[in-house]
Amino acid sequence: MLKRWRNADPAFKAFLLGVFFLGINSGIISSAFNNYLNDSFRMSSSQRGFLEFPRELPGFLLIFITGLLAALPVRHWAVITSLLTAVGVAGLGFLSPSYNTMLIWMLLWSTGGHLFMTVESVMGLRFAKEGGHGRRLGQISGMTNFAAIAGAGLVWVLARAAGPKLYQWAFLAAALASVVSAFLFARMKKSAEDSAPGGRRFVFRWKYKWYYLLNILFGARKQIFLTFAPWVLVTVYGANPALMAMLSMIAYFLGVVFRQAFGALVDLIGERKMFIADALILLVICGGFVFSAYRPFLYSLFILDNLMFATRIARTTYLNRIAEHKADLSPTVSLGVTMDHAVSMTIPAAGGLLWAAYGYKSVFIAASLLSVAGFLAALAVDDGRGRPGAAPAAQPVTPD
Repeated sequence: MLKRWRNADPAFKAFLLGVFFLGINSGIISSAFNNYLNDSFRMSSSQRGFLEFPRELPGFLLIFITGLLAALPVRHWAVITSLLTAVGVAGLGFLSPSYNTMLIWMLLWSTGGHLFMTVESVMGLRFAKEGGHGRRLGQISGMTNFAAIAGAGLVWVLARAAGPKLYQWAFLAAALASVVSAFLFARMKKSAEDSAPGGRRFVFRWKYKWYYLLNILFGARKQIFLTFAPWVLVTVYGANPALMAMLSMIAYFLGVVFRQAFGALVDLIGERKMFIADALILLVICGGFVFSAYRPFLYSLFILDNLMFATRIARTTYLNRIAEHKADLSPTVSLGVTMDHAVSMTIPAAGGLLWAAYGYKSVFIAASLLSVAGFLAALAVDDGRGRPGAAPAAQPVTPD
């Protein structure tokens, strides 16, 4: 591994190290954010659901944000991502005396995080060799998980040592990690990419319809489990910050290996089978939250669902394979994220109302319907394996 690292392209090494420090930020925030909201603002389940509307708004606006940035190289997008995230989380920790003020900083942090979804996908494809796109994306995603272990571990330590200053110290560390990632992204040389991601601000093609639909379904599924699965553990089963950090650490630790294996498996057997497996696993997870009150089992389901977020790798490689032009990738990934968030902005509010009216189990019963829809959509996907006339993959841009 050390030999491969020494021989790797310098631009890729700078990118991967930047991903590592941004992953530390992600591990801290994902481990502490729900407890931060509960401890700082004493929100109800319906209020927590409605909060996802502004938190996910930058994802919905991503197609417009990337349109404004279309003239800039993607490596510059990465720097902007890190700086926005750093300012946002620092504001959450030190400049949020009220709920309304917190929303401003949350929007900045969220904008950075959502912009990186496009950066990670596009840069990952550009650093990949033909036939190894899933493997490369899995490596990058695995690095994020490896770094997030450190972030979640820091929250676990601070939860036991920092007392009421937990969130300030944790968010300060997250902000500093993002600043370091910005510096590393800025060190990527121009030869690692095109001068700009193709210059296209908006792309919509009927050929990409199943990619769009899969993103929409994932937006609904994702938001239920980002919002309500941890909220159930925190408010119904009394999970404290140290426990949530420990669960996150386990998920991240397993994800280091799982996401790389997932990416390699996508290359081996194709995206269609991975989409089908994801839908069936989601059905099991929903059933567990509805029918079981055994905490270790629910903790396991929470970890499993975190691992299955790796299906974004399959969606990205699917788009790369069917894309008509490589210049379509950045705007189409951004449009997919926008479609994802058009749904995920409204689902939590609806879920919060459903929870308030019928209890939390009703939210997961509704989520089980998404698994059925995802299964049907997966069946419609043509993985193009062994079929004459299958669409060729868009050629990756490799470093000079």
